[in-house]
Amino acid sequence: MLGAYPSALHVEWRPPAGGKLVRALPIDDEPEPFWNGEDASDRLAAWISSTRLDPDRDGTFRIPSGLNGPSGAWVDRNVLTPLGQSRATTWITDCLDTYRMSTGVEARIADTYDNGTRPGARLLPHPSESAVVAEALNEHHSRLLDELDLCRPTVVVTLGNAAARVFSELVGVPQRKLTVAGYGQRVEVAVNGSAAIWLPLAHPAAPPRYQMTHELWAATRQRPAQ
Repeated sequence: MLGAYPSALHVEWRPPAGGKLVRALPIDDEPEPFWNGEDASDRLAAWISSTRLDPDRDGTFRIPSGLNGPSGAWVDRNVLTPLGQSRATTWITDCLDTYRMSTGVEARIADTYDNGTRPGARLLPHPSESAVVAEALNEHHSRLLDELDLCRPTVVVTLGNAAARVFSELVGVPQRKLTVAGYGQRVEVAVNGSAAIWLPLAHPAAPPRYQMTHELWAATRQRPAQ
């Protein structure tokens, strides 16, 4: 399974001395692609311990509700389950390998975090679809081919147009964008000389019409045989 780029481990941060609450501050790349967030509290506790944070100096942190792992939970529920698979049977990766901050995070770093007393934040901005494709093919081409060689897939799922465009270049087939008509149609491809089925599906953050179309596809996949 191929996505665009990782999400992050997010915390809710209350700066010291009654500073403005930041509801979602990324502190690390998510621990695995399309992480479902189940161990977020444990990871926060480990991070606080390892960094020796002092509430008086650094403020307080907690796990915000619903902001860690929603895409991974969506994948578990709406992709892996309909396909009769689990994380244990699936190789999951991304076109890029580091988190990219949203415009909201960028604003909070500028107006709350970056006050001259904390380590500088070094986060790349949210990329366009074409930027994801260009960076993946220029900087991650070999890694992605190596991963395909290691996992030797019989079925490849791409989530979203960026991942679909990158995968099509990796295996040398024409690029295709998602459409509502014919959604979820199987495409026969060759991966490292072996036959495979490609399923270009919507990303968890796709527009509503694709979410609805995907739900219909998933329901059909889970329908008992007559």
